Amino acid sequence: MKGKVTRKAEKKKSRKPGLSDELSAYGYVFSPGKAAVRYAAVIAGMFILGRFFGLHLLPQVVMFLAGMIVLPLLIRNSYRNRYYQQKFSDLNIYMEQFLYSFMKSRKVLTTLEDTHDLFEEGEMKRTISMAIDHIRNTYNESDFEEKALQIIEKRYPYQGLTIMHRFALRTEALGGEYRESIDLLLESRRMWADRVYALQQEKKVKRREIVLSIITSLLLCSVVYYMAGQMDLDVSGNPLAQVVTVIVLILDLLIYYRADSRLTAGYLANDTDREVEYVKQYKRFVNYGNGFLDRLGKKAAKKKLSEYIKACFPEWLMQLSLLMQSENVQMAIFKSVDHAPEILKPELMKMVGRLQLNPTDKSAYMDFLSEFTLPEVRSAMKMLYSISEGKGGEARGQIADIIRRNQEMSDKAKRAADSDSLAGMYALFLAPQLTGGLKLVCDMILLFVVYMGSMAKGVV
Repeated sequence: MKGKVTRKAEKKKSRKPGLSDELSAYGYVFSPGKAAVRYAAVIAGMFILGRFFGLHLLPQVVMFLAGMIVLPLLIRNSYRNRYYQQKFSDLNIYMEQFLYSFMKSRKVLTTLEDTHDLFEEGEMKRTISMAIDHIRNTYNESDFEEKALQIIEKRYPYQGLTIMHRFALRTEALGGEYRESIDLLLESRRMWADRVYALQQEKKVKRREIVLSIITSLLLCSVVYYMAGQMDLDVSGNPLAQVVTVIVLILDLLIYYRADSRLTAGYLANDTDREVEYVKQYKRFVNYGNGFLDRLGKKAAKKKLSEYIKACFPEWLMQLSLLMQSENVQMAIFKSVDHAPEILKPELMKMVGRLQLNPTDKSAYMDFLSEFTLPEVRSAMKMLYSISEGKGGEARGQIADIIRRNQEMSDKAKRAADSDSLAGMYALFLAPQLTGGLKLVCDMILLFVVYMGSMAKGVV
């Protein structure tokens, strides 16, 4: 009996969250009144659309059902969009306030308390409260502040947030000059925020374009009915016209839902999913053979991976510069591996292995990501080797300059990737024109058949 209960509990625990669970997570509260209004609006909209195209009762009922099935999914998209926009706004404000507050206090707890007071009641304020409570009430852990900050990082996963927190922890523990590093972190945050804002605006434009495309195609479809009315002919009542009209309207509804789903994204613009995909692509890249097809595949993968590495490299360089405040170059590289972008870890591990054998091995630096022929990476590695040998100038200033250049290149690369992610929306923009064209052709053929039939009856 106990085994059965345990298995039921495990099944319940492993059950994937349903639509209602997802809506609840986004802050949706079910209200019978609001639900009734929404469904009434859908029915009214479908009724008007059905009357516009002369649908009979049965096709009209099919349209009602389609609308009621899609409505909860559209509500989910709306609440998800609102939820992630709020998360992005909260995270953006949190990071900016954290950095400015830490610049004054140099204490993580004081910084969290100052930042906490800035927020009204909500998810961010509750999360910061949990982190503060963990610091105040934990006495038997050496890394209690790091674990407290990880509470925030789990709720708001973003690499820039993790870098900022690690910087604060190291500065509090070891001291050192930190204002230039804070300026770099603030600039990185600004670039990230501007990029996400720009992407959100582009998505709004794409959504509006697709809606206009659907409306335009439906208006064009009505031209045949207008022509038939002018000739006193009935085309809309034909069973084939009724079926095609229902199919086209449902397809347009699904096109809008598909576009709405793709244009409703998180505040990270799917950075996590993109990282997983590029890591898989990197593994395939290193395993390509020497065959003709392998060489073609490797060339295509190299181009894509190069752009992604350009975007990730400054993140690692930022972490390295913060570690170098208290460590030499080699030790900073060793310690940077754990929190480095996943795509860089295999190459970093190779470099670490070679430096452990020979700390002065210049080729260990020069061979880092050498397969991708990235001038900015090679320039940075030359600078790091020079500093490690004591041949460079003022290390902190050199690193800051190269980080700024790489941040700008990273920002351009990520903006290009965002544009590429929206390029596929053009197919959804064209789709209503294709469905409208299908209906237009069908109606024109029916109009021709009905017209010829009426002409034949007139001759007889």
